[in-house]
Amino acid sequence: MRVKKDYPNYKKIYITENGLGYKDEFVDNTVYDDGRIDYVKQHLEVLSDAIADGANVKGYFIWSLMDVFSWSNGYEKRYGLFYVDFETQERYPKKSAHWYKKVAETQVIE
Repeated sequence: MRVKKDYPNYKKIYITENGLGYKDEFVDNTVYDDGRIDYVKQHLEVLSDAIADGANVKGYFIWSLMDVFSWSNGYEKRYGLFYVDFETQERYPKKSAHWYKKVAETQVIE
C-alpha cells in the first residue's frame, strides 16, 4: 500500500520476482519444501489483502519455475518449484509445485 500512498498516479503493479532460495534436500524423487510454501503463502496473503484494499496489482511471477544458477548463491540454494538434477537435467516437481498449482487452479491460498 506504500506505492499507492506515495505514488497516487501509478497505473499498475507487477510483482516480477518473488521466491525463496533454500537448501533443498532431494528425497524419494521430490523435495519437501514446506519453508518455501510458507514463505510464498505469506506473501500471497499480504498481496491479496493489498488488492482488496485497492492496490492495482496486475501480475505476480514466482521465482522460479525450476532451479537455476543464482549470481549471489551459485547452485548452493535452489529457488525453483521443480528440482533440477544438474547432472542428468531431469526435473522433479517439489511439494511447492503441487501446492502452487492448486493455488493457481483454485485461486485459494491454503
